[in-house]
Amino acid sequence: MRRADPQYVIAYVTLEEGITMMTNIVDCDPEALTIGQSVRLLMVKSDEGQKVPVFTPA
Repeated sequence: MRRADPQYVIAYVTLEEGITMMTNIVDCDPEALTIGQSVRLLMVKSDEGQKVPVFTPA
């Protein structure tokens, strides 16, 4: 399997408001993530300069 550098962790996150979104989980050990784990929102700048929502383990 080929891996990107840095490695991407793509996941569906369900917000407290009930919305589910596909996003990237950052600053984590992919092997340690579990379904249902709490995450917190981070806004990071994309290469184009726009802020993009990503999540990190809480």
